[in-house]
Amino acid sequence: MQLNFVIFKHVLNRRFLFCMTGNCTGRDSEMHRIMKQFDHISNDLGNVGIDMLYSFFPFLRFLPLSYSQKIKEWFKLKQQFIGTLEKQAVHDAGKKGIYHSLKKITQEKDSHGQQWFTDVNVHCLLINVVTGGYLTTRGALLSLIQILAKRPELQRAMQDEIDSVTGTTREPALADRHQCHLVEAVTLETLRYISHGVITPHCTSQATEILGVPVGKNTPILLNFWTIHHNAEEWQEPFSFRPERFLDKDGSLLPSTDPVRKRMIVFGLGKRSCVGEAFARARMFLFVATVLQSFTITEPDDADLSDLLPREMETGHILQPKPYKVRFILREK
Repeated sequence: MQLNFVIFKHVLNRRFLFCMTGNCTGRDSEMHRIMKQFDHISNDLGNVGIDMLYSFFPFLRFLPLSYSQKIKEWFKLKQQFIGTLEKQAVHDAGKKGIYHSLKKITQEKDSHGQQWFTDVNVHCLLINVVTGGYLTTRGALLSLIQILAKRPELQRAMQDEIDSVTGTTREPALADRHQCHLVEAVTLETLRYISHGVITPHCTSQATEILGVPVGKNTPILLNFWTIHHNAEEWQEPFSFRPERFLDKDGSLLPSTDPVRKRMIVFGLGKRSCVGEAFARARMFLFVATVLQSFTITEPDDADLSDLLPREMETGHILQPKPYKVRFILREK
């Protein structure tokens, strides 16, 4: 079975929308059309440079510029997205998804009888889920598929590990992560290798110091994860895909306290680190283990497949691999 890049994105879109609404949506559905446009424009506009430019000079939104038109289109799609979710919530009252759970919370009152979680909070949180949760996971999974298709020996080693833990019939479970050291190492190396959340902006809530340098309150801080994860002084051959860097001499995954693991900060650090790290890594493990248990990913018959090079990924708020084709060959049980 040969799988087109666009079709694969469609499959991930459907899974995401199912989590949001508890309802399966077809490829030609209104929700899928909106989602396809919305995630593309969100990723484009989320570019840190564009975001900072329009933040400092907000009047640019009213000029006939290409990005100004995209901002208008983004707000239009946002309203369509929220409106369609609300219609589905009413029409499919028996279905339960993330949106239904959030709407239920808006009915709660605090100790003073006031609504503490509003529809505005729901809408903002959903947009954050799309841009911060969905686009990152999609980019990582699509990158990993392309990487594995070019590395059949690595893929076979991962399949042998998965088979030894789960067998060929039992579906992989989260508890299997502790025994699938190579799968975990490949996932970590993929996240380091692509570093697709290139720059993450923060802002100081109060005056502080960074390495002895005084930093005032409300100072923008830009975290350059790309440089951190491709620094030759910290990572040997940083632009080479080497999952063994996260394994010890016995083939076991390095503990989180190991200096190598501590340099891997794709999800950030401290209390401002990504709240979705555990969910994202768990989802990636289940996806990779389930796919490799049943399929072998190979290069296509009718097209060339290039190796994934981080510097050549499509730009945006979250870097994405360029379109490609791969083949999924069903493994013999």
